[in-house]
Amino acid sequence: MGGSTYPRFGRLHFTSKYSDLTITCNYRQWAVHRAIVCSRSGFFDGACSSQFREANSGVIDLSEEDEDAVEQMIHFFYHLDYLNRPERPMATMFRHRANSNARRRLPKKLDLYLIEDPLLTQAGCYVSDEPQSPTTPSEGRISPDLVEGKVRSPKSRSQTPPLVHDDDSDYESAEEEDELAQPASHLTMHTRVYALAEKYDIPSLKQLAKTKFEMEMACYYDSPEFAEAIEEVYCSTIDSDRGLRDVVLETFTCHPQLANTQDVFTVIKDTPSLALELFKLERGIPV
Repeated sequence: MGGSTYPRFGRLHFTSKYSDLTITCNYRQWAVHRAIVCSRSGFFDGACSSQFREANSGVIDLSEEDEDAVEQMIHFFYHLDYLNRPERPMATMFRHRANSNARRRLPKKLDLYLIEDPLLTQAGCYVSDEPQSPTTPSEGRISPDLVEGKVRSPKSRSQTPPLVHDDDSDYESAEEEDELAQPASHLTMHTRVYALAEKYDIPSLKQLAKTKFEMEMACYYDSPEFAEAIEEVYCSTIDSDRGLRDVVLETFTCHPQLANTQDVFTVIKDTPSLALELFKLERGIPV
């Protein structure tokens, strides 16, 4: 076949065209499409039925939820993934401007040291960069060049500074440093998305959040947000929901030293269900 038979829902994510439902969360709102949202979520399917108020108003208020988690949930509706940040469609008319390196990167800062001051030049303040001869008794004499009004500036000042390619731009280096400074894991976000998927009956999103949480827990168990993430797990899920809790217990089994850190120990002390399950795990009692 000549191409994909499935509609490109991702394009609809960035436009309100044909939208017939609004999801709000505090001061944020998203224009969505019932055909897409209701096909993914049992909750939205029920809320948009004729017997509920939301069906007539066309607005569903989720202000009690975390805004960022709601945003990722809506992202999943259209892309079947989240936290991947696809690029927005670029306007064709001005695409050449957006792709211009001159507009994306600012020039390097001007080095004022390379600018000659004409007053200082006349006063003979610039000294030649040629190697000086050994000190002689005549060193204090005035140079014949100065008498004749000829002042020689260093060669480095008389030449045009070399051009620097965009690849060597300080701004690009700063952007790379900012990217490296960003946290590597999203453990807490995966936990909140998992809880939303359970609450709003989105099984595929719940499984995806569990997979992402498990993968990042294996790689970033020593992340600074580990303590916050495990507290979120045990506060946002019920005891019978073992999806994320088993991942947390497995992490403690592989890395028991985590319980010795101050922030994790505080979470264990303040979370009785977690403390009980860790006690059972240590004693070999089935959780």
